[in-house]
Amino acid sequence: MPPRPGQEPGHAPGHAPRDPHGLSWADYIDDLVRRRGTLTAVALHMAERRGFSEDVESVERGLRRLRGRGSQSGGVWGQRALSCFGLPSEVDARIRWMGQYHSRFTDLPASIGEELLRPWDRPPVSDSPARIWVLLGWAGLGLRQREDVSGPLAQAALLAGRAELAAQVELLLVQSFAWGRVDPSASAQALSRAGDLLQSPSAESIPAEDRACLFARWIDQRAYSLNKPAKGSPDHAAAVELYERIDPEGPLFARCRRENGLGWSLLKLGDTAAAEAHARASVEAAGDRGSLRLRAMALKLLAAATEGETSRRAISRARTIARDLEDLALAMRLRPPTD
Repeated sequence: MPPRPGQEPGHAPGHAPRDPHGLSWADYIDDLVRRRGTLTAVALHMAERRGFSEDVESVERGLRRLRGRGSQSGGVWGQRALSCFGLPSEVDARIRWMGQYHSRFTDLPASIGEELLRPWDRPPVSDSPARIWVLLGWAGLGLRQREDVSGPLAQAALLAGRAELAAQVELLLVQSFAWGRVDPSASAQALSRAGDLLQSPSAESIPAEDRACLFARWIDQRAYSLNKPAKGSPDHAAAVELYERIDPEGPLFARCRRENGLGWSLLKLGDTAAAEAHARASVEAAGDRGSLRLRAMALKLLAAATEGETSRRAISRARTIARDLEDLALAMRLRPPTD
């Protein structure tokens, strides 16, 4: 789950790591010792989990060597420790936050996002399947800069089979978006698989707020192809029906997606008054969430649904947000039609 308001991701009270610049093997071992009392207790638990294939003393020596590895690959002992204990929950929360499109990580200027991601893309995090979140973070930043993201997506796909379900759905949604123009068939297949996972019984393992946001994104990506099909005529009425499936009382991100999607679809159907009402609701929801990127998208809709000074002010505000976020993709979407 994203951090609670006022709480930095990865900084739960009383737990390591406290270093905002990433996690070293020394941090990792120290965290395990804090949780279990002594290094011997950590080694005993690890030996038990491995059926005492090594004695406790050998495991303890291995952990001491691992502690000195810094941010180098942890090798055999690193893999054994990660397999037994996983990453600290605070680290897991931090990198998940950076890898989720619906988190407020996307509201940071791109250069700041890069600075935050880089320290976590090294061992022990990069030796863990949870690295998929870091790769998704890189992919998200790349898409904002209109860069080729095939590299991080390919690496993330290699980890998907061992990743949590939320990361698998996230990856499929990002793949579908990234492949939309270059490979529509692969994009549609990824989106379909994401829907299958979200509607499977195992989706209950995803925290409710994240699940609602992922569902809203899935709906939004499906509706986009109805409003702007690669072939054939658009079906704006069907897009409206899809957007209405998003819970109007759900998380603010999902509500923004619902209001914005309904607004654009109804605008295309000629209902300008309803489109403006949904635009204003989306602007308000984005503001309540503190999301600049969503607010810029909502302001674009407001500009399209209004005229005169209201329209000019709305699009000007949206472009200012895109500039301040260093978000090239968003800025391109906000260009004047004559550019």
